[in-house]
Amino acid sequence: MSVVIRNFGKTTDGRPVREAVLSNQQMEVHILSYAAVIHKLLVPDRKGRMVDVVLGYPTVQDYELNPDGMGAVVGRYANRIGGARFPLYGEIVHVTPNENGNCLHSGLHGFHHAVFRMVEDGDAVVLTAVSPDGTDGFPGEVELEVRYSLAGSGLVIQYTAATDAPTVVNITNHSYFNLNGHASGSVLGHRLAMDARAYLETDEHSIPSGRRIPVAGTPMDFTEEKTLGRDIGEDYSALHQGHGYDHCFVVPDSGLRHVAWLTGPETGIRMETLSTQPGVQVYSANYLTPNTPCKDGAHYAPRDAVCLETQEFPDAPNHPDFPDTTVLPETPYSATTVYRFDLAPQ
Repeated sequence: MSVVIRNFGKTTDGRPVREAVLSNQQMEVHILSYAAVIHKLLVPDRKGRMVDVVLGYPTVQDYELNPDGMGAVVGRYANRIGGARFPLYGEIVHVTPNENGNCLHSGLHGFHHAVFRMVEDGDAVVLTAVSPDGTDGFPGEVELEVRYSLAGSGLVIQYTAATDAPTVVNITNHSYFNLNGHASGSVLGHRLAMDARAYLETDEHSIPSGRRIPVAGTPMDFTEEKTLGRDIGEDYSALHQGHGYDHCFVVPDSGLRHVAWLTGPETGIRMETLSTQPGVQVYSANYLTPNTPCKDGAHYAPRDAVCLETQEFPDAPNHPDFPDTTVLPETPYSATTVYRFDLAPQ
């Protein structure tokens, strides 16, 4: 296991950005201090060739634009808050609306725009950034720590967030995966299996109604492995609203447990997702439209990747029956996600 930290470039306002390369005998991961981005993730295919399985950009300036959030750590509150407001201890908190009157991924100044402090810590790299009190309306100063490490064939991501006042927190990583290789085109032939037996019903703007809808008998059912493309075009209201898959699935049980298997048919690379989070947003990159050339000169198109964003439930602060996302000074936020790789059985 080795960790190498080197310069990657500078932001448009001159702040240096560093890149950490974590490697062992089974995989190699490149992490940026800008937005704590997973820039590259290389794992072996069936022929022993190292394949980069995450989409990304070549420069810091591209990641500053990054309309799709590729590879970035997202928060204070990932996903959506309906009406850009929520109750907190008897008061209504108003946050920045930036999508159809709702707050998406924390408004305009989330952690996906931050330059993190990066340090090596043994076999891990630790990134920290601070969101001041009142940023986009969110109360409390929040310090986020993201710890990346390798465990065999797995990338371990550990999040910790501390606040000096009551607030809400939901952190995820927004990597776009293509297990055939980041520049290999459509993922509709990828096979996905999940234990989730329900998903969150949403309106036309992807705001949850509060209802958990059983997946059985619907195109949302991945309890038996199937390709992403098999049912994506079905005449089903949730798929119409999301223009494909863009839904939070309910992960059963608690603690660090299995969430999903994803397999790239051309390489045989299989990824297991594990998490402590209660939900996983499955997004079939329906709106993927990079406006600059990407890594290795690639040009990505819609459905060239899939995101498995482990997270708290979207709009949870407005739904008392959803898992509580309130964080207090005496109870810091913590969550863990693991992306583990092997080869699918033939």
